[in-house]
Amino acid sequence: MDFEYQQVLARRKARLLSDYTVAGKRGIEVGPLNRPVVRRDEAEVYYVDHCTTEELNRKYVGYPEHTSGLEEIDFVWGEQSLVELLGDIAPLDFIVAAHVIEHVPDLRGWLGEMHDALKVGGRLLLIIPDKRFTFDIYRRLSSWEEVVQAHQEKRRRPGMRVMLDHFANIVDAPTWPLWDNYETADNLQYHHGPEILESAMKQYLEGQYMDVHTWVFTPWHFMHLMGRMVSEMALRFDLKFFLTTQDHDLEFYVQLERVDEPSTEWAGEASDARNGAIWPPGAPQIPADGIVSKRSVAIIDNVENQATIPPPRFSLLQRLKTRLEKL
Repeated sequence: MDFEYQQVLARRKARLLSDYTVAGKRGIEVGPLNRPVVRRDEAEVYYVDHCTTEELNRKYVGYPEHTSGLEEIDFVWGEQSLVELLGDIAPLDFIVAAHVIEHVPDLRGWLGEMHDALKVGGRLLLIIPDKRFTFDIYRRLSSWEEVVQAHQEKRRRPGMRVMLDHFANIVDAPTWPLWDNYETADNLQYHHGPEILESAMKQYLEGQYMDVHTWVFTPWHFMHLMGRMVSEMALRFDLKFFLTTQDHDLEFYVQLERVDEPSTEWAGEASDARNGAIWPPGAPQIPADGIVSKRSVAIIDNVENQATIPPPRFSLLQRLKTRLEKL
């Protein structure tokens, strides 16, 4: 691991922990791979993943950046609840999950399991990708209806719609050029061709687990969904710390605290997160679904005179329909 990358990881860790201290505390880190936020010499920390260490080595064969110095996994999380998995290790002082929450099939269910594994006053420390600067940039923000349906179904794998949305609409999105000039967001290339949908659907119908970004957030939209889960789905977390996506970064940082009676004013936090968001040069004044585009501004500017608007890129349904018609 080169010195520059070590500096990036150190900065990331400082941003996430802020003034929270893990020394003398017990916790877990989910999905640490070879770059854990909390090292074993810093706290009583255990590493949790969906695979054993050997399975991770096989999964990432050919990607030494993920496997060189891979941490030994202490707990393999399968069908059982997190509390059942951890046994006497729980309750915990802290849980760290960096770029994990966007993958989980059931958002409310996963957060509930984190809650149940923590002590009252324990912290859930999250690093979350901001769709504005990742391959999710063209994808729609996760809907409240999807959160509710995923929890009602107690999903153990991502739903079909979000799986297809992921494969159809992720793009090659270089973070630094986007920060240098956000107008480049209008001309990104799709990562997959439409043929991927047929293959993905086949694997899904065969019951295979498709690892995708199930949930798509901006900082303010995450706050919005948290507020609804707290008020409408009995999730008991307060917000203890938030740092928005920083200049030339692609992720934001959140600390949630398990409480008996939530007191955070989530609507206000969502509004503050939106007003305090950092945007690059070239970003129009009117955000649309978490990103901005010339087309969105053109629609608003010309709505009175009914100007002709260029047709949007092929939607998920259009691309899927094209594939199905060829079958």
